[in-house]
Parts: sequence; C-alpha cells; structure tokens
Amino acid sequence: MKDENNPNVPAALKAKIADHIKELAQETDKARITETMQKYLNFFANFYNYSLFNQFLIMLHRPDSTRVAGYTDWVKRHRYVKKGEKGIPILAPCPKIIKDDEGNVIGKQVNYFKTVYVFDITQTDGEPVPPAPEWKSQEKRPDLEKALTQYAESLGIKVIVEDLSAIGAQGMSSGKKITLDPAAGTKTLIHEITHEMLHQNRKAITQSRQEVELEAEAVAYVVARALGMDNLKSPNYLAIWEADSEKIMDRFNIIHKTAQEILKNLIIS
Repeated sequence: MKDENNPNVPAALKAKIADHIKELAQETDKARITETMQKYLNFFANFYNYSLFNQFLIMLHRPDSTRVAGYTDWVKRHRYVKKGEKGIPILAPCPKIIKDDEGNVIGKQVNYFKTVYVFDITQTDGEPVPPAPEWKSQEKRPDLEKALTQYAESLGIKVIVEDLSAIGAQGMSSGKKITLDPAAGTKTLIHEITHEMLHQNRKAITQSRQEVELEAEAVAYVVARALGMDNLKSPNYLAIWEADSEKIMDRFNIIHKTAQEILKNLIIS
C-alpha cells in the first residue's frame, strides 16, 4: 500500500483507516439489498452511459445534475420535462452504415456529430420517483468544522455557507471554492474537501461521476469515523451512486492515502 511508511501518520491510525474502509465496503453491500434501495435502484436502471466527453459537458452546464436522460427517455418513465426548462447540450454521433459490394452491412462509420439535449431529473415532473433512502449525514461538529475550514484555507480553498436547497445539494466543490448548505453535516465538508484534493483537475475528466462520488464519500466516511462520528449514511449514498464493496476496495489505496493526508493535517493521532 502506498505511503504505508509515512512517519507522520501513526501505525494505529493507519490500521484504523484500513478497518473503516473495509467496514464501509461491507455496509454498502448491505445497503444495496434493502427493499427501499432496490425500488430506488430499479427505477434508475438502464440509464444511458454517456461518453467521458459528454459527461464533461453535462458537468460543465449543470454541475449539480444527478440523473440525466433525453426527452423521450423521461416520457418512457412517465415523467415529463417542465415547461421552460433548458436542455443540457451534448454531442450525439451520426453513424453511416457501411455495406459491402453485395449490400451486406459490415459496419458503421461516424462521419459527424450533432448537438442533442438531455435533462436532469430535477427538470422533470410526473409519476413519483421512488424515495431515496436517507443519504444525508447531518451530525455537526463545530470544532471539527473550524479545523477543516482552516485546513481547506491552507490549500487555497475558500469555504462559504449558502442556501443550496433549490438544487437539493448539501455541498458543492467548484475549484478552490466550497459551498455548504446551512443544514449540511460536518461530513459534507470533508466530502467537498476531498473533491477539491482529487477531482478539481484534468485527471477527473477521465473519471465517471460515480467514480468521483465514490472516492469523495469513502474518504469522508473514513475520516469522520476516525474522528468518532457515528450514524453516517455513507453506505446509502454510495449505493445510490452504484458503488459496491468490490468498487470500494479497488480504490483502497487512494481512499487510504487521502484520508491519511487529511487526518495528518488535522493533527489527529
């Protein structure tokens, strides 16, 4: 494991971090099989997986988006785009069918792309969406938030508090700036700091939204647990983002290393 010999991180803390990652992996698998979660996940099954470039366009035009689909795809789910909503532009390939001399189809060739529009679920109305399992960890630790804010500022990151209820978010990372909803718990600040550390760079363009949310939430959970916080809803949050124990353990090193870095700078032993 990387950084296992870092003298600034006590061995006991390293072991605690590893235990919490394994704990999170197990609890996420348990969360996935609850009845409430199954109903929620089934509704969102078979959403189209957009290319990395289109994921970037979606995040550029609507960074708070969670689930997007085209107009007709929403209609199939008995939901309809609200009047006056502006679509999120993405690029759709326009393939040309290639045939041999005998007229048999032998493949397709993309000659050009056209702009099409998709819409986030918050831009739609219609049949109720199955309720999401509770995913907000709302415990507040003012002393810890002060230390975390100071740590963020040491990284050149400004932290502000602003009402985000209109977009249903607890927090947002926007490159050297973190916005927190007044109702957000302390773990949310750790989550957004992790986004700033890991994802506000060119590397994140090659990652899916599911991957970056997994990394940020896993680090937040591990740090919060190491600091004595309980009753965290991270397993539900991760299950909603299609994570499972295998995906979490595949990122063991980056989760462990980032949690170490945060805890070390908070002078936690």
